[in-house]
Amino acid sequence: MDRVMALRGAPAMGVEGKAASVAPHQPEQPVVLEARPLSACGDIAEAWVHLAGRALEPNPFFEPGFLLAAAQHLVAFREVTVLLAWQGAAEGSQRRLLGFVPVFPRHGFFLPDALIGLSDRRIASGAPLLDRQRAAAVVDTLLSPRRQRLIDGQGLVLRAIDRDGPLAASLRELAEGGLRAGFAVTVSPSPGRMPRPGIAAAEVPEGLTGVKLVEPRSQAALRDAVEFILAMEASGLRGRAGAATLHDTREVGFLRAMTRHLARSRQCRVGLLMREDDPLAGAILIGRGPLNWLYLGVQDEAEAERQPLRALIAAMRRGMPARRIILPTDFALDGDGGVTTADLHLASGTVATPRDLAGRARDAIRRSLSRLPRVGGRGLKPPRAGAA
Repeated sequence: MDRVMALRGAPAMGVEGKAASVAPHQPEQPVVLEARPLSACGDIAEAWVHLAGRALEPNPFFEPGFLLAAAQHLVAFREVTVLLAWQGAAEGSQRRLLGFVPVFPRHGFFLPDALIGLSDRRIASGAPLLDRQRAAAVVDTLLSPRRQRLIDGQGLVLRAIDRDGPLAASLRELAEGGLRAGFAVTVSPSPGRMPRPGIAAAEVPEGLTGVKLVEPRSQAALRDAVEFILAMEASGLRGRAGAATLHDTREVGFLRAMTRHLARSRQCRVGLLMREDDPLAGAILIGRGPLNWLYLGVQDEAEAERQPLRALIAAMRRGMPARRIILPTDFALDGDGGVTTADLHLASGTVATPRDLAGRARDAIRRSLSRLPRVGGRGLKPPRAGAA
């Protein structure tokens, strides 16, 4: 059985991060848990990227290019806690990152008993990054009651998981195979459905003549294309409603940083449908491997009847037919099939001892009291745990 080591305030990884990213697979080594703020994960970026490349279910929304940019620019991500699963002891030079599980912080005493996985309107997939060779060991360690002194909360709830994806299938298989006594997976439907567009062979709509697809490759050209898209969005309905990205300095800072960082690892595609020098539609896709998510799509309102955004998505699919573009629920395109998301509740039936329960209660009260700032002699309530 893998053992759990609680590392609070572990020293930052410098040179060790590089070693961890290339450390060989050593199944005999224990699984070691560490909890740290998301904003403090920059020094393990190399090991983090290496894990993302061998994850059971790849997820670009949980990679450094996305989450570190979010932690830097968006307030909602700054207090996110990350559970890191390592192979090997902290003092070893061959540590290997096996799991990256972001969760909401737990401040206060009267909170749900389970840890809640990170979810946000900007995140289309909540699948944590688990090493495909050691996913079972990581899940077993995360659910072990012995890790409760590391971070409070029994069980784990993962949000927005593809019900037909490899992660959900593996967790069901582990539960049915008796990974540990009482281990169970409960599935609750997530609101919404992400349709897969069936428009790979769509023709350019009538009236859209003399248009071409432009996909910039250089960093400078990609930056300019993103600015075209932001300006087009700000001049449309969202702009008039005050909801355009450019109207929020934090949001636009995040989008610029995220697209720049993900493009360096070829996980961001930006497409423009151009008529001479005028953009008619723009789209930002993010993804690793065969799956791409439409993060932002806009079109010129003057050309809306001719559906330039639809034509742009079709052209981008024809350019890379091996990849599938997953669209948000409010994007009305023809399609068949779909990605059905669900919330997965992972729980262990192992009952904690009275000593464990008393320790959890004591630690929760201590954390709650320590987060009450004094203002004019009166305390303020700590931040509420919940959706970002």
